[in-house]
Amino acid sequence: MNIALAVSLAAIWSKVWPFLVAILFFGLIIFIHEFGHFIFAKAFGVKVNEFALGMGPTLLKKQGKETLYALHLFPIGGYCAMEGEDESSEDARAFCNKKLWQRIIIVAAGATFNIILGILICTCLVGTEKYVGTPEILQFHESAVSNAEGGLQAGDRILKIDGKHVFSDEDISFLMLRNNTGVYDMTVRRGEETVHLPNVHFAVRTGGNFSYDKTNVISDLSAKMKRAGLKNGDVILKVNGETVTDNESLSKAIQKDDDRVIDYTVRRGEETLTVEKVKMATVTVFDFILLGKEKNVGNVLGGGVKYALSMSRMVYLSLFDLLRGHYGLNELAGPIGTVSVIADMAQESVKSADLTGLFSIMALITINIGLFNLLPIPALDGGRLFFMLIELVARRPVPAKYENWIHAAGMVLLLIFMAVVSASDLWKWISGVGFY
Repeated sequence: MNIALAVSLAAIWSKVWPFLVAILFFGLIIFIHEFGHFIFAKAFGVKVNEFALGMGPTLLKKQGKETLYALHLFPIGGYCAMEGEDESSEDARAFCNKKLWQRIIIVAAGATFNIILGILICTCLVGTEKYVGTPEILQFHESAVSNAEGGLQAGDRILKIDGKHVFSDEDISFLMLRNNTGVYDMTVRRGEETVHLPNVHFAVRTGGNFSYDKTNVISDLSAKMKRAGLKNGDVILKVNGETVTDNESLSKAIQKDDDRVIDYTVRRGEETLTVEKVKMATVTVFDFILLGKEKNVGNVLGGGVKYALSMSRMVYLSLFDLLRGHYGLNELAGPIGTVSVIADMAQESVKSADLTGLFSIMALITINIGLFNLLPIPALDGGRLFFMLIELVARRPVPAKYENWIHAAGMVLLLIFMAVVSASDLWKWISGVGFY
């Protein structure tokens, strides 16, 4: 083989394989969800007409004894089509003719299988660590400020942050990241007492906006920084009019700006220009080390469940923050964005020879899909369960035509929402900026 051709193929493969891994992972999550519906439908004697993965043109299909198995081109969903699922049927094996409790289990099984998969992955991740993490403070860093008078102490077990319960060590970082003021309301177990600490202060620094090398060349800009006017490759010359010659002086100049709104003077090619009033993000400085315990079967299993519980709470708190306007469209990811995130993580995992991040993302996504599907939204499993609960209470079903209208309207809205998010994913991928 021509050496140049071999090099070209290797370069193409290096770009392609992370997306193949992402599609495989995403497909597995979808398969687990649909398999949950499928296996309980079969267990209760429901006739399954088709079991499919993906959407769009059919790549492969095989007719079983009564079920058509199919694989479609676009890995963005799947379905388990049951007889009498969306319409009346005279078939005794139709979904609509099964007992209510059986229908509830079949519909809930998909999301439940996703959540179980998430728990299994979380348990494996906990088991690969040297120690099982706890929310108990072991010690503080030398520069710590959270252990000042009236603050935290070594040996404190953190129970709540800003009123939210702490189930595992993973909760601490997430709950503290939600509040970028550096001041937290905490409740701890101190010895035999429960102590409320209303104003625990942490240092706050500017960060998470961009990266720069030793010569102050910018890379990995956030979308907000790009919209402000900066670009990858810009060389930072001044911060608020103060000349910076290396990354140490640059870091000091950024950190000493109290209001986090900075004017940057940069060199772009042959041009020198100033980008004014760039709003910087802030991060809290975690100034303590948490206690880790020796592993055993009990705390690994318990740690896996707690880790999954933390991820579950992260999902619904993030949804709540989204509804409150704390996140914009750029922070949402549809199938395209999700595949891109998994692909990036796959590359990083190979570079670092550490698959923890990749499987953590997979656990978060499968738990997210499971919980989202349980929301009482028309066209989702949760919407169908909602109507079944009405039937359980009222002892009679909602007329099928009305339920179908509501699910159809919900499906249209979901498709519109998915189209907008996917367009945003594409634009972020192309431009690196996104809509807003």
